[in-house]
Amino acid sequence: MKPLPISDVLEAAAYAVVGERCRQAHLHDARGELQTLHSAIELLVRAAKTPGENTALADKASAVAKRALAIHEKSLVELLNRMTPHNAAVARLNVGRLVSEALRILRNDALSKSIEFRFETLADVSIEARPNLCEMVILGLCAMNIDEVAAGACIAVSVGQMDGLAYVGWKSDIPWPALRKPEDLWHSAQATLSPYELLLAVAWHWTSTNGGRVELPANPQVRDAMRIYYPIHVSGT
Repeated sequence: MKPLPISDVLEAAAYAVVGERCRQAHLHDARGELQTLHSAIELLVRAAKTPGENTALADKASAVAKRALAIHEKSLVELLNRMTPHNAAVARLNVGRLVSEALRILRNDALSKSIEFRFETLADVSIEARPNLCEMVILGLCAMNIDEVAAGACIAVSVGQMDGLAYVGWKSDIPWPALRKPEDLWHSAQATLSPYELLLAVAWHWTSTNGGRVELPANPQVRDAMRIYYPIHVSGT
């Protein structure tokens, strides 16, 4: 095997951290989709037990079951891609939809702490990036905000664009740690490392490698917006 760059090692660690943190949220999603399949099976059982021909009910149940299986299969593939590092092909991504999906996945986590997400997005902000890495970073930063803020807090999340760059911003009542490059983080790490520091280092490497950046408040103690920037996708390019 080829030697692994430190950035790849930290990226794999970030996938593990975010996957473990969001495990229950993903399980809840999977169970919700299986409920539709369960209902379809009940319809098939009713059709089988009903005296005489009941093809209409059987056809309806069969259609629902097939649709539920197709949706569940697609979701399982997306879940596996989201939770494991791999060299996925670069694709066009709608940033607002990615953030909206992350907030949907974490809705129960937010509700359990009475946390309100205030989400604002432009209609069509797109980038070209590895879907799994982009989704992991966004989901992880949303989850870490939920964990760090007090119960009943408000977290403002915004998607927009500036000077040819798309951005996702988080503003909440928490201080952000210092931003360090993966190499610096690796060499200076102590016995423990905060998930925030890990995710910020991975986000910095991902964005800066592709012409973007991570922007933190100048004063870490000031409760202001943190943003990640990434070049927007231009139609026809």
